[in-house]
Amino acid sequence: MDTVQLDGGRPAAKEFRTRNDELFARRKELQEQLAVLRAKADAGELDTLSEPALRRAERQFEDVTLEILNVNFGLVRRYVAMFTSRSSKHIEDFESAGKVGLLWAISSYDPKRGPFAGWAFKPIQREVLRAVRDADHPNLNPGDFEKRPAILAAERAFLEEAGPDAPVDHADVARRAGVTEAQVLRVLDAPRLDSLQTPAPGEDETSWEERLPALSPGVEEEVLLQFDLRAIGGRGLPSLDPRERYVLTRRFGLDGEPEQSLRVIGERLGLSREGVRQIQQKALAKLAGPLVDA
Repeated sequence: MDTVQLDGGRPAAKEFRTRNDELFARRKELQEQLAVLRAKADAGELDTLSEPALRRAERQFEDVTLEILNVNFGLVRRYVAMFTSRSSKHIEDFESAGKVGLLWAISSYDPKRGPFAGWAFKPIQREVLRAVRDADHPNLNPGDFEKRPAILAAERAFLEEAGPDAPVDHADVARRAGVTEAQVLRVLDAPRLDSLQTPAPGEDETSWEERLPALSPGVEEEVLLQFDLRAIGGRGLPSLDPRERYVLTRRFGLDGEPEQSLRVIGERLGLSREGVRQIQQKALAKLAGPLVDA
């Protein structure tokens, strides 16, 4: 489905808002239906008519959510262009991160709070900037990364006054940016590790990757994982939105089918591997509470 473009003037913008309003109204209607039907299912009161109705409502809910995602994907592209450099080789991952933010905005949106585009701005921005930091500035902590634009602007202002060849006065830059001198040093002189295959310091020439501890789970961890997955399938999935349920079901084979890789799931959903991983992370975080009680 094509995304409605917002640069065609007032008629296009009005059409966009009208379509969004209709889709969100339909989504809310289906959400209410699902709440009633799932309450019946939890109470063991589903009859031969209610069970197919539940499955049908779930499919329709997934379809309308996907349609809202497609209609509003232009917001993700616009915000990615605002927050990142077009020359970055990670644009696809940034857009996938933006989709995660867009899905969060869809699930939490209340039309009484104003136009959806304004509501979606913050969650999309949050996920995109997190992806930018992870991809291009992995050695900066979130607080320093948030201050990075102000620090770079203060550095430019300082050099315009002192001259391009002048040594940077970190204290002056900190004062201009309203941050600490330590933050300025961490941002302007951030260390870079370009590859895990880079030789680590020492007499031998082993790489950083070879020095990292193995992350493969042991037997006890595998047993606990399988226990948690049974709890997820039995109790946790109804608390997730359709996209999260789909990812966990496919990823861990909760329906008895073979487990699928992040890449394969991403191809089905039109997301990058990183985008699927982020949805998986978000879904598992939601399930952390119910699993404790399982």
